[in-house]
Formats: sequence, C-alpha cells, structure tokens
Amino acid sequence: MIKNDYLDYKTGLHRLKFFIYSLLLVIGYWLLAATSYSETLNLEQCIEIALKENPKIKIAEQKIISAKAKKTEAFSGYLPNISGNFSYLKKSEVEGADSLAGLTSASPSFKISFSDEIYDSKLSLTQPVFMWGKIYHSNKQSKLNYKYYEEDYKKIKQDTIFSVKEAFYKVILAKQMVSIAKEAFEVNTYHLKSVEKFYQEGKVSSYDVSRAKVLVANSKTNLIRSENGFDLAKQSLINVLNIKNNDIEFLGELIYMLTEQDLNNLVEKALNNRPEIKQMLLQKQISESLVKLIAAGNKPNIVVIGSAEWQNTELEKKNWYNTWSAAAVLNIPIFDGLSTYYKTKQAKSNLEQVILSKELLEEGIKLEVRSAYFSYKQAKGSIEANKENVSAAKENYFTAQKRFDLGLMSNLEVRDAQLDLTQAETNYAQALYDYNLAIALIERAIGMEAK
Repeated sequence: MIKNDYLDYKTGLHRLKFFIYSLLLVIGYWLLAATSYSETLNLEQCIEIALKENPKIKIAEQKIISAKAKKTEAFSGYLPNISGNFSYLKKSEVEGADSLAGLTSASPSFKISFSDEIYDSKLSLTQPVFMWGKIYHSNKQSKLNYKYYEEDYKKIKQDTIFSVKEAFYKVILAKQMVSIAKEAFEVNTYHLKSVEKFYQEGKVSSYDVSRAKVLVANSKTNLIRSENGFDLAKQSLINVLNIKNNDIEFLGELIYMLTEQDLNNLVEKALNNRPEIKQMLLQKQISESLVKLIAAGNKPNIVVIGSAEWQNTELEKKNWYNTWSAAAVLNIPIFDGLSTYYKTKQAKSNLEQVILSKELLEEGIKLEVRSAYFSYKQAKGSIEANKENVSAAKENYFTAQKRFDLGLMSNLEVRDAQLDLTQAETNYAQALYDYNLAIALIERAIGMEAK
C-alpha cells in the first residue's frame, strides 16, 4: 500500500515537472517571437520598428503622460481642500474638578473642559475664492506644457524617421557599391586573362601584363573596402532600429521619382508645421502667463475657511458636543521686500529671450529648407546627367574590349573605358542616394507629419 502511494507520488511529481517545463518553453517561445523580427526588412518595416523600439520616443511618451498628470493636478487648485482629524486627550490632573461636582446644569463645553479624558473629531475646509489669477495661470501653464510635450513627441518621431531613412539609404548605396566593385573586379580579371593571352602570343609587352595585374589588385582591394562599408552601414541601421538581430537583409532600392518642389511653398510649410516653431509659440505663451502669475504674488486674495468639531468625554456616548465656524479671509500683502517686483522683471526678461529665440529659430529653419531644396536640385540634375552616361560608358567598354580582343585597340584604351564605366556607375548610384536623402531632408525640414 505504501509502495503504491509512493509510486503515485512520483508519477504526480513527474507530471508536475513536465507541465512546468512545457509552460516555460511556451513562455520563452512567446517572448522570443515578440522581440524578434523578420530576416528581411524594407524601409516601411524599419520605420515601424524604430518608432516602436527607439528609447527617445519612449521617453517622450512618458513625458506626455507626466504632463497630462500635471495638468490634472493643476486643476485641483480650484477645488476645496478638506481635511479631518481625530484626537484623544488624557489629563493626569484636572484643575477645578471639585467645583464642577456641585454643578448640575453646567454646559457640555464647560464639562468637557474640566474632564480628564477628551475625545475630539474635527473636519476642516479651505476654499480659494479669488486668487488674482494665480490658479488660472497655473492651470494655463500646465495645459500649454502638455501641448509642448506633444510637439516634442512629434519632433522626435520626425527625427527618428529621418535617421532610419538616412541609414537605410546608406545600406542600399553600400550594397550597390559592392555590386559595382564586384563588376569592376570581374571585368579587370577578364581583361587580365586577355592580356596574358596576347603576351604569350607576343602581341603585348610585360608592362601591359603588369598594369593589368595592378588593376585586378586595386579592384580587389576596392571590393573588400566596399564589403566592409556595407557591413558597417548595416550595423549602423541596426543600431538606429535598436534591435539585437544582426542577421537581417534589408530590401529596397534607390529610386528616382520625379517630384516638383517650390522653395517659397516649402518655407511656408516649414514655418507653419515645424514642431519646433509650435513649441516656441507655446513657450512664449507659457512665459507670458508666468509673468502674470508672478505679478499676482503681492496682490490680495480671498479664501473661505470653515470647520466643524465634535467633542465628548466618553467614546461610547451618542450625544457629542458639536461646534462649527466659518470665515471669509481677505489677505492683503503690504510689503514683500520687492521680491515680486524683481521676480516679475526676471520673467519679463525671459519672455523677451523667448521672442528673440523664436526669430533665430525661424531663420535657421529657412536656411535648413533652402539647403535641403538646393541639395534636391543638385541631386536631380546629377541623376539626369549620369543616367545616360552609364549606358554610354557600358557600351564604350564592351566595344573597347571587343576591339582589344581583335587587336584593334590598345590596353591603355581598354583601361580608360573600364575606369569610365566604374566612375559613371558610382556617380549615378551616389546621385540616386543624394536625391532620396534630399527628399527625406525636405520632408523633415517642412515638418511633414509622421504617419
């Protein structure tokens, strides 16, 4: 019997362990699935991840939550302050207690004052009635401060999106540079074989062979450098996304989508939409409200106070002695040592600084928009100039190589054609990168709303 019970106990224990291990595996798999990402990511997916994982955005979200709580807290200044307390007093000696013994019609308050035990319960209320705008401006500042952090959140989102686009475009550019370098290496390797063949036939000199080998070595070095640059660009993007997975392939291409941009329209959009401008306008309103709040520091205020009190000599008694009082208090500050005057002067100076800072910010934003616009125009012109150049350079190289194979063109001319092709492809890829980056710069410069 004991043996069977022991076996049942062992079986149950094994089942419990199996259940716990299974549960841990399921939880671990769920956590891994929740934090891992696909092995291939495009630009839109990268932006989505960055907006979710970026610590700066999380901090900005918490600032909004804090500002919202502060806004609710400030409204409490309009509401009454109610407090209650209960006390018990025990006296070691009661003066006049003997004279009280002969009194039968003494008032409850008189009896309580000569009692050796007193139970006291009190409820107090304080209600601001007129504070010369102190509560109003305190509320106004908290509301403006909440809006300020909302704009700060928008700015951080826009900056994050731009950082992702910039890093993503660098990855795509680096990937194209690897392809160009690989193509150049293969072309030079093929050309070296042709030169070595002609050397064996006595058609070219050893110098031509040596030059062809140098080109292969240089192109190999450039390929290694390009591959390292590609790995570095990928790691930079992974850091921007704030993820741990390094085995990710980024899919996309640098496209040329013709768009027309008007400088004056861009400047106008920037001045209307940039979160920094809106923040500065809010900061100006906050500073104006602060001037009025500080100036009210030496102004009269009215407060209503009231209290109700219950006393008894025994806790169990039902009939407690009750008193109440109410008062309206007018407080008139007479002299505060000029403290309010100088605090107000400081606040007005800070307000003037905000106004001047806003003007500087507007000029800086205008310059930023112009810089992005001219980068866009330059990249656009470079694309149009280099697009046909790549096709021509490819045709020239293949023609030169065929003529060289037929002995109709020198080794030097083939090398020049190959260098022209590599340079044309590099310039075109760089122009595409500059164009896409310029569009991203314009979107950030005009404060385009993050979707």
